[in-house]
Amino acid sequence: MYIVNYPEDSTLRRHYESAAAFRRQALLALPPTDSVLRRHHEQLLSAATAAASPPRHAKPVESSSAAPVAAAQTSSGGGLLGWLKRLFA
Repeated sequence: MYIVNYPEDSTLRRHYESAAAFRRQALLALPPTDSVLRRHHEQLLSAATAAASPPRHAKPVESSSAAPVAAAQTSSGGGLLGWLKRLFA
């Protein structure tokens, strides 16, 4: 393998490879240049930040045993079946 300006000294080679790894990580941290990939990247970042922050409109949980049952009954359901139920209801 021949790379232009690749050091022969082991210490210099280790530093060269470390700097190359940092440059590679910096490039990977940048958003994509393609518009569709950039949009998906931004959606992933916003979903990650939304999942990390607590919801603002959450009500405090009551300590009674009926609270989980009432919450389950008022839930609109999730996934494909919940979406179909909301669509045709």
